[in-house]
Amino acid sequence: MGAEEFAVVLPRSGIALRGKRSGRPDGVPVLCLHGWLDNCASFDQLAERMPGTVDLLAVDLPGHGLSDPIPSATCHYLDYAACVLELVQDLGWQNFHLIGHSLGGALSSLVAGLHPEKILRLVLLDAIGPLSASPADTVEAMAGYLTTYLSDTAHPVYPSRAKAVKARVQLADILLDTAQTLVERGLREVPGGYSWRHDVRLKRSIPRTFTEDQVRAFLRTITAPTLLVRAERTALVESFYPGRIDSVPDLRTVTVPGGHHVHMENPVPVTNAVLEFLGLG
Repeated sequence: MGAEEFAVVLPRSGIALRGKRSGRPDGVPVLCLHGWLDNCASFDQLAERMPGTVDLLAVDLPGHGLSDPIPSATCHYLDYAACVLELVQDLGWQNFHLIGHSLGGALSSLVAGLHPEKILRLVLLDAIGPLSASPADTVEAMAGYLTTYLSDTAHPVYPSRAKAVKARVQLADILLDTAQTLVERGLREVPGGYSWRHDVRLKRSIPRTFTEDQVRAFLRTITAPTLLVRAERTALVESFYPGRIDSVPDLRTVTVPGGHHVHMENPVPVTNAVLEFLGLG
């Protein structure tokens, strides 16, 4: 299923969002949200295996890929969720399937909890809810984040794309092929070589301001049937995750061999599970 470049300027926030859209305009709406420091290319293999009966949009989240950054100083999870909701409103989607990986899965959890009536079915790829923090941890996280915001910190410059790919591999549990796919859209040419496109504030990740009780409150309001695809080498290792899984009223889990980017590393079983769950197989 061939993809075309997508671009829109959100009328309320003024943020320009870009991504890839495939299928047909009158197809079943499917929105895909990628992970932290990734971009919409994360879903290339999933999109290729989707039937032509869908209208699939994989978007570069604000500050990632080719999209504008969040204008807010703090870049809260809810700032991103608001952009997602404004996007689907601009598209005229009353109801849609929502697929999210990592950060995108955290945002998908929030969106599905904020407006459960909008979500037909929810797919979470090795993610469930945003990262939480104690009150003391929140103070430390926000202090560090605002220090980055107020500094003149710049991205490093790599002499070649290969060096940038190597740096991306070292950042997390990610395969070389996966890193190459993501880096293609995530780099820009600068004097002396290549540097990252993403918002420099994301070097500190999204600041954690939700308590665990607040996260579970969002999860409990989700009404859409939910599929959690866990990687065998999952990132969901903290002790609070079983409680989160129990908080979603209608959730089923499948485990697939691979690491955190399991939908890229092992796309066939992930896609098969997703298609069956969405009723598109």
